[in-house]
Amino acid sequence: MADAESGRALAETVEIHTLELGRYNVRESELRSASALDCWLYWLLHAHEYEPTALAELLPQLAIRQATGALTKIAEITEDKAMYDARERAIRDRKSELNATFRKGKIEGKIEGEIRMIRTLQRLAGLPVADEGELGTMNLEQLEAMTNDLQEKLRNRTPS
Repeated sequence: MADAESGRALAETVEIHTLELGRYNVRESELRSASALDCWLYWLLHAHEYEPTALAELLPQLAIRQATGALTKIAEITEDKAMYDARERAIRDRKSELNATFRKGKIEGKIEGEIRMIRTLQRLAGLPVADEGELGTMNLEQLEAMTNDLQEKLRNRTPS
């Protein structure tokens, strides 16, 4: 076996072992007298079930403590990243919500303005003034078309 980057032979420095974790069955009570390999296997299978301090008491070997510390740091970073991402999503959602509300308010304002304009033009033209509730059921395009029609009628009326 050789290191791909340096080309250095690794035959005497690397050993590969296959362990079937499903066949491993050392119990917590047996860890004090267990081999280093048994402790590592227990850690691989059960570390997620313990808090880091309890795990350090259970498996006090330096290498296992270092591995636990490294995983704890990774978990904290991952948790911080998840919280940051959630906060960013909440900010984006809120901005989107505010923009949608602003657009809706802008349209509602335009509708109210068109309704007032229609009622004023109807008065000026001597026509029956439409009920605000009735006009409120129409969309902006319909109201604008009605306003344009009334303006055209007023422009084209003959002076009396």
